[in-house]
Amino acid sequence: MGHQVIAILVQLVVRLVVMGAALAAYYAALPFLFPDDGDANIGAGLIAFGVVVVISFGWAYVDGRRRGASPTVVTWAFVAAAFGLLWLLGLALVEADDSLGLGERLLLDSPMVVFTAGLVFLPAGVGAALGGTAHRPVG
Repeated sequence: MGHQVIAILVQLVVRLVVMGAALAAYYAALPFLFPDDGDANIGAGLIAFGVVVVISFGWAYVDGRRRGASPTVVTWAFVAAAFGLLWLLGLALVEADDSLGLGERLLLDSPMVVFTAGLVFLPAGVGAALGGTAHRPVG
């Protein structure tokens, strides 16, 4: 039982690290991709959302094929919740300034956790369901 818990935790951490690294690389590239002209850059946000959706769907589909739909949905539910919290924390750390401190920024943006978790979980759930229909047991 202990071995399975460790394996699940490793799966969660790997998924969070890869998705977080992809998102961090995207945010690092933003100034070069979209130079700041003072306007709101809705396209950049939509691209970030699209990347999260595609990664969640694709990876959950592969997981569903390997492990079946049920364990994959559970894994991705935890990934979605953690990713939502980590995205909120990352944005709050970057955007905190003299007008709003870190705590105030976290409180102000806290509803975004649900949106971000849904952005990960909904496509992952669909990917897990589709992958689960083509499930190939290992062994």
